[in-house]
Amino acid sequence: MCASFLARRKFGVVLLALLASGGVFSQEQVTPPTTPPPQPAPRHLFFAGTITELDEQHVTVSRNVAGRAPEERKFLINASTKMNKSALKMKARVTVRYQHLPEGDVALEIQIRPPAHPPKPA
Repeated sequence: MCASFLARRKFGVVLLALLASGGVFSQEQVTPPTTPPPQPAPRHLFFAGTITELDEQHVTVSRNVAGRAPEERKFLINASTKMNKSALKMKARVTVRYQHLPEGDVALEIQIRPPAHPPKPA
């Protein structure tokens, strides 16, 4: 009976020591980071369709998706826009990689896609 009492007492002392040490660790102050987390890089977005309007500073592309209303977007063209100007023409199928900026959607790259239906041989 005496051995069981001593075993319970040792167990209680060990348990108390563990609880006390846990309480000490939980009272440590955790300082929040002083620098804000870095902003994620702006995502590049894509829009594919047919050119409906074209000038030196803008290109308008529209697309029709089954089951949805027709969608049209206007993109700014600047000196850093990658494109083949000689192949860019009205009703051409294109994919525009763009970035949304405060001044509007800026085209980063305009890729000409092959026609939907190849021309039939005569």
